Amino acid sequence: MELFMFGLECGIRLASAGYAVFGMDYEGHGRSKGARCYIKKFSNIVNDCYDYYTSISAQEEYKEKGRFLYGESMGGAVALLLHKKDPSFWNGALLVAPMCKISEKAKPHPIVINLLTRVEEIIPKWKIVPTKDVIDAAFKDPVKREEIRNNKLIYQDKPRLKTALEMLRTSMNLEDSLHEITLPFIVLHGEADILTDPEISKALFEKSSSRDKTIKLYPGMWHGLTSGETDANVDLVFADIINWLDVRTADSASLTVTPVRDVTVNVQKVVEGASNDQGKPKRQYASLLCGLNGGGRRLVHRSSIRPMEEDTNGKTEEEEFNTGPLSVLMMSVKNNTQVLINCRNNRKLLGRVRAFDRHCNMVLENVREMWTEVPKTGKGKKKALPVNRDRFISKMFLRGDSVIIVLRNPNRGGAFLQVTKYTLTEVFDHERESLTKRHLWFPS
Repeated sequence: MELFMFGLECGIRLASAGYAVFGMDYEGHGRSKGARCYIKKFSNIVNDCYDYYTSISAQEEYKEKGRFLYGESMGGAVALLLHKKDPSFWNGALLVAPMCKISEKAKPHPIVINLLTRVEEIIPKWKIVPTKDVIDAAFKDPVKREEIRNNKLIYQDKPRLKTALEMLRTSMNLEDSLHEITLPFIVLHGEADILTDPEISKALFEKSSSRDKTIKLYPGMWHGLTSGETDANVDLVFADIINWLDVRTADSASLTVTPVRDVTVNVQKVVEGASNDQGKPKRQYASLLCGLNGGGRRLVHRSSIRPMEEDTNGKTEEEEFNTGPLSVLMMSVKNNTQVLINCRNNRKLLGRVRAFDRHCNMVLENVREMWTEVPKTGKGKKKALPVNRDRFISKMFLRGDSVIIVLRNPNRGGAFLQVTKYTLTEVFDHERESLTKRHLWFPS
């Protein structure tokens, strides 16, 4: 799956609770390079994660901090393999519907598996593994299911041959070595999950050698516990996750932190904003998300990690965000105000910016999408008049290359949709001319 959509909600919630959050898109997944959803060796993913996360832990500000792994589905398998790679390094793991075993309902017939194994080195990238629609089977809420299906970064084709066999072998190896798991963990699983078998989570809880282990089973919930359930169910799951973390991090002296070698890492540091709550202690953490959480920390996505360098005018990136052209987006994030965005497909978006990066990629919430379309008419009939359309989107990711202009809500006194004197295009033209005179810059 793609981190920026699936990891964003988790990252924001955990960061708001005071935890640093780091994440990455695996090779070939999300916005990372490589053949889409092609896994040549599962160990390559594990090694990539190990190198990256241990390099974060090697930074001076994190050397003495506790380290907890978080993994959903295939990420749960990665988390367990990271633990097995270095059993004493991690302080715990949060496993959401972990892929310790592929459900028999989703697994191809043994004869099919045998035939595919014989040709995996000949046609490793072929999309020929017969499986059911994963999105339909994983995400229960129909609205969220459609949002996920419309995300073009999410692979929705049949699994590649090598990828499917690597995942199958990995889950089988984990199933046979559950007794080797020794770290503290909580495993959360929907009892109605038909992709990863809830019984294997029960087996993990029973067979692991961990002294501190917790299992949470949710009746009626499916595979996508944190992204495919109703908002109330998602809140329940995250409440259990954060509560488990809070209990185990309440006394930092009780956490045993394994020393790590020094590694130079190109990670941007957190900047404490002006909106920090006075009653809450500030934690010097970093994150790989972007936006502002409740504590006022600026978070940066994995794709734009780099040091706080000065530009040719001597300004830091922070100053550029606060006073430069991107300040329109920064103020929207800080003050939870609306912005009006004109996109290249002649659609307008009115919503609140939850997160953004310097390329104008944005995560938007409570979005009203507006456009004009001309109804089709039959031959010989008079051309129909344009009709204004709109729809509501609760949360969306907008690519920066589709953005033409970003404005603060022109109709500051009320709902923008009540504007009747001008068309949307006229409002944009008027605001562009007005704001250009005040030397504001628009991304394009």
